Amino acid sequence: MNTYLNPNNPNRILDRGAAGERLSADEVLALYDLPANEVAQAAHQARLRATDPEIATYSIGGNIDYTTVCTVACRFCAFYRARHQEGAYTLTFDEIARQMDEIVRIGGLDVLIQGGVNPDLPFSWYVDLMRMLKANYPAVHVDALSPEEILGLEKLTGRTAYDLLSELKDAGLDGMPAAASEILVDEVRRNAAPSRIMSGDWFRIVDAAQSLHLHIPWVGMVTGFGETLAQRVEHLLALRAQQDRALERYGSGFSAFKVWPARLENTRLNGTLPQKSAEETIDEYLKNVAICRLALDNVANHRSVWRTKGFGVAAKALRSGANDLWGTGSINAINATMVAAGKHLPDPNQELLARVRQCIEDAGFIPALRDPCYKILARYGARTEAVPVCRDSWSR
Repeated sequence: MNTYLNPNNPNRILDRGAAGERLSADEVLALYDLPANEVAQAAHQARLRATDPEIATYSIGGNIDYTTVCTVACRFCAFYRARHQEGAYTLTFDEIARQMDEIVRIGGLDVLIQGGVNPDLPFSWYVDLMRMLKANYPAVHVDALSPEEILGLEKLTGRTAYDLLSELKDAGLDGMPAAASEILVDEVRRNAAPSRIMSGDWFRIVDAAQSLHLHIPWVGMVTGFGETLAQRVEHLLALRAQQDRALERYGSGFSAFKVWPARLENTRLNGTLPQKSAEETIDEYLKNVAICRLALDNVANHRSVWRTKGFGVAAKALRSGANDLWGTGSINAINATMVAAGKHLPDPNQELLARVRQCIEDAGFIPALRDPCYKILARYGARTEAVPVCRDSWSR
């Protein structure tokens, strides 16, 4: 019998976590000292309880990075540019439309639109963008901006996040990702990026979006900024508390969670923090996937990341608490670091989708195509079940 299921085991943390029970801060912190394989098994059991135990999901979508210009200048970012720096750009609406056409061509169901905090773009630019997208691509679910970008618009306009997001929603915005989270502990944030949005503003803006019933496709944790394990736990429990509040007050919260290690090779933080080997980074990533599943008992969907670690690691993550394989669409901001590292970036074509489905099957699950709100559209593999796409059912 596995030790974490043994009723005689004096250490009940894994038993309780596997059963979906809420763990305290001390218990979550203790998970870091337990054997990785046992934590993964407990997280996998928790995942099987929380989601369909037969399937693992994936989606087809795209990212459009509308501008690289940003005044925040995070030290860990390889994407941003100053106004007149080489590589600085702001896409025109025609250029954005051409990228949208490509997303539709590959069967994309949703788009994530993000960029920097660009002081040259008035708020009306964003409103007009939302109107253009909904007028020309009404079937595509649009998640856009981030708490950092909304904070920049608050400073630019003097208006509140609630007012700004409300007007954007009226113009066609479907959701806002809970990006710019990294580690939501201000000490860590000040050390990594002194101008970055602080945790109080981040939660305030996320809560405003949730109160408007905007879709929040994901929230995350990025490790490797010199944070302590206790600070990681503080971050996770703060997200858990926000999810509790959102579910109680608004009936919906974060749709999914993902964790990944920071890629600092081509950033100003490179060489300033302790470095780990590729094997150590993978082991830590997989254990973090498991710990996050056990800590965030109120977030049903946890994502496995394949683009930076490969399909083999992603398959292991699907056995360590994750239930969704993320990264099928074009991830341009991540591409900036991957291209610099000489990585090959396959297009989301049928060959790639076959590899995505094979990864899910290798993990022991039936691949299932989902919509942005995790409604299953089709199942593949030995027990194929064709389900028609019904975009009208997507909730906002």
